[in-house]
Amino acid sequence: MAASSALVLDESGDRGSRSITRGHVDALTGLRGFAALVVLTVHVAGRTDYAFLGIHGYGPVSLFVLSGFLLYRPWSRWALGTGSLPSIRTFARHRAARILPAYLVVMLVIAVVLPESQPTGVDGWLRGLTLTHTTASDGLRPGMEHTWSLGTEVSWYFALPFIGLLAGWVAHRVTPPRRARVVLWLFALSVPLSAAWRWRLETEGLNALFTYSFWLPGFLVCFLGGAAVCHVLQADRVGLVHSRMLRWLGEKRPWVLVGLGVAVLAVGNSRLGGPWDYVPATFPERNIRFACVTVLALLLLVGAALGTEHSPVTRFMSMRWLVATGRWSYSIYLWHLPVIVLLAPHVARDGVTGFLVLYGLTLAITIPLGAATYAWVEQPAVRWSKRPRGGEAPAPDPVAVQQTG
Repeated sequence: MAASSALVLDESGDRGSRSITRGHVDALTGLRGFAALVVLTVHVAGRTDYAFLGIHGYGPVSLFVLSGFLLYRPWSRWALGTGSLPSIRTFARHRAARILPAYLVVMLVIAVVLPESQPTGVDGWLRGLTLTHTTASDGLRPGMEHTWSLGTEVSWYFALPFIGLLAGWVAHRVTPPRRARVVLWLFALSVPLSAAWRWRLETEGLNALFTYSFWLPGFLVCFLGGAAVCHVLQADRVGLVHSRMLRWLGEKRPWVLVGLGVAVLAVGNSRLGGPWDYVPATFPERNIRFACVTVLALLLLVGAALGTEHSPVTRFMSMRWLVATGRWSYSIYLWHLPVIVLLAPHVARDGVTGFLVLYGLTLAITIPLGAATYAWVEQPAVRWSKRPRGGEAPAPDPVAVQQTG
């Protein structure tokens, strides 16, 4: 594998391995699996004596960063003048097929086996079925609380075309050499915007309706951080920028990247980032942890996308079992919390043995469920969404390799 190869996936975000840069494909897929397992570990540990285990807050943030990285690519190419304007209709169909079928299957199955998870009233069911449940304080039902992140993700799907059009409109009004930088400056505005949203929730007492904290503005910096990494790599490919810092971290000094990741992890997962169990944290604690896990997610993304085959992040994320977990990660994410909620009352959770039993049972049930849902629900839905319609060209291969050397 060439040391200067970097992988960028198309808007499907699906895995492929037919190219010579399979290690990069697998590393990004494994990164999804790692994020899903971190979420599962945190949710199991929080119900045992070992609530400090896991990387608290990392899982959803990592998936948001990956979503920004994967989905902005066609918009980046258009803004840089190297691709056509993406089809919003095609994008919407692909996204709906990717996220809704598996979610609806899990939601309805759990509504039967865990009655307290059922939405209340017609409006509750409508919010649940449309992933708008974070618009009401009672929208997150027992066993399905983790699906708040899907509502945030869907908000990103609605926002992305507007952001892409705005970024492209601005880019097309400057000379080609400035197009990459003007978009990056635009994305940098997400830092004060997310900070302002979080500050407003705190100062105006809006955290009383705690689902406000799950809305897109608070996480916009995560999505656009991933999109910025994608945009830099695209611009580097056509010679508009030189991603020296990213290359230095990803290719030349991967252990420096690992060291930085360990440092921000130590801070974010310490008491500076708030308590480990399910009790309220202070405003500074919440935002220290959020900043740390966002930086960690971006570092691991750079390591997976730019690292050589001998780089520690690439080698770890490309392990076969983790890549398989990454393929099934969305369904694993959907199933894991209701499985934990169903198991917890029937398992003695004291001590190391209690943790290992609950953790082992959760994995033993969740991973096969995730694999089956991926094969029987996710894949057929994605294939359906990519069938040519009304003169459309056939959907491209899920993996596009970008040679950036």
